[in-house]
Amino acid sequence: MSSYPFNSSFTKQFRQEQPVTFCAEEKQYEQIVISTYNRMSDADMNVVGSALNEHLFDNGIIDRLLTKLTKKDSQDAQRLLAFIQELHQECRSHANAEPITAQYYKHLLELLGSFIDLVNEYETNGQELLLGNLNACYFDETSFAVNQSVDSEEVATMHRIIEDYLYQIGEFYQYFHLLLQKETEQENSKSRVQVISHIAYYLDTLITCTEKMIINMEGTLDMLLEWETSLQSRESQSLFN
Repeated sequence: MSSYPFNSSFTKQFRQEQPVTFCAEEKQYEQIVISTYNRMSDADMNVVGSALNEHLFDNGIIDRLLTKLTKKDSQDAQRLLAFIQELHQECRSHANAEPITAQYYKHLLELLGSFIDLVNEYETNGQELLLGNLNACYFDETSFAVNQSVDSEEVATMHRIIEDYLYQIGEFYQYFHLLLQKETEQENSKSRVQVISHIAYYLDTLITCTEKMIINMEGTLDMLLEWETSLQSRESQSLFN
């Protein structure tokens, strides 16, 4: 059988190398740059950008934490501090005026002084530290800018710090209950000198304010755990991919 090779000029047209282009158009939504490969309206792009922004950077969790800490927790902590200082002054006045019962009031003064130090330390090294880390991811009221990379281990560390302060404040809370219980027992015993019955109101209010702070801290821990779980999920997906 005879061979009839193709003409070289004919075959060259099928071997020409052409650059591959996808004609991608870049559009920016807040801190996300989206490459579109077909015509996308601004409205559609905003919907996609908003969904990606929410999923990638946990904006919802961060926003809820910031709102909670600044508009609720900080105010409750300041009210607690103000009341502790009021009770501290009350105990000091009674200690100076009543030498017989001064030793008990001195004990309360030492206790309240330690509690003030703990609450102040929590505000500085717990709540304010957490706010600083959150603000590193916060841009303004409508968008977030990732100025600092946050991973699940960093969130877990913040969780452990808040949890440690919660335990310490819980110890004071239990002791305040014990003091109030002892005071009630003294009120019911006619054989004992009534030395602290007029402090019962202050202790009861202190317990209520401390309980509110504990509830706030527990809510913060729940939200941090939610954030940590979300980050761990994405980190495992990135590792798998």
